[in-house]
Amino acid sequence: MTDLILISGFLGSGKTTLLKNLLHLNTNKKIAVIQNEFASSGVDGKELKLSNDGFKLVEINNGSVFCVCLLSNFIENITTLIEQYNPEIIYLEASGISDPISICELLNHESINTKVKYAGAWCVVDALNFERSANFVQRSKHQVRVADKIILNKIDLVDENQIENVLQKVRAINPFASIEKQTFCNVKNAKLNQVTTVSTLTSEDKRPEEIKTAVYRTTDLISEENLKLFLKELSNHSIRAKGFVRVGVNTFKMFQLTYANFEIISLENYTGSCEIIAFGENMELKLLRKLFQQANEE
Repeated sequence: MTDLILISGFLGSGKTTLLKNLLHLNTNKKIAVIQNEFASSGVDGKELKLSNDGFKLVEINNGSVFCVCLLSNFIENITTLIEQYNPEIIYLEASGISDPISICELLNHESINTKVKYAGAWCVVDALNFERSANFVQRSKHQVRVADKIILNKIDLVDENQIENVLQKVRAINPFASIEKQTFCNVKNAKLNQVTTVSTLTSEDKRPEEIKTAVYRTTDLISEENLKLFLKELSNHSIRAKGFVRVGVNTFKMFQLTYANFEIISLENYTGSCEIIAFGENMELKLLRKLFQQANEE
């Protein structure tokens, strides 16, 4: 089964640079790239071929690497890509399609749900301009909130005080993600720490093909005590889950679960939707909904 990994970040943060570096780190893998929109420094076929002779490219739209410019084309195009190329990893450098929750819902489509699975998200944060973008664009905060690994980029352009200030703000938005400080997104490891619980299970555990994804959106209130009950029961069915839930009229919590371990934190000024995403063997929406509703009846 193909892993799909999201690369997000605000305009000019360094997403394409990170993608180039990840490709260099994965020379032993069969990689495909989806670019959601054209960028001034976009990775084209020639550039990828120069980066590694072993790459086999799927190119459309005058040389761009499998450019998906319309969400409506996503299912059809990713199906064609998998059938023709059969990559081990698909990197989705996303702008418009920047929400892993929505991507997981798309990947549950019957035509591809046995062929590709969501395997995590990188987010590039511009140390120089993050506060400006986060103050005016809610999407940049959401990209940080859903990331598994965050690259704090362009640290050479700011002083230590500003680096620490941005780090504090990023950690306040997402305390679960690992953060790496970098210049030019010069990462040394292409693995996503959180993804290992989902996509790199050994044959002694279970085949990755058996890991399914479910997304549950709800406006229901749940007490923190009942939320804990829900997570304890969910751990019997899910190897990993994360989500945002409403525990009061204007009070929200974020949680993350890995096997039997979970953590709950408070969110300030949260304006996003309430949603839960869970990975597990035979995980389905009706099971996830049932577990949440049963816990909420206690």
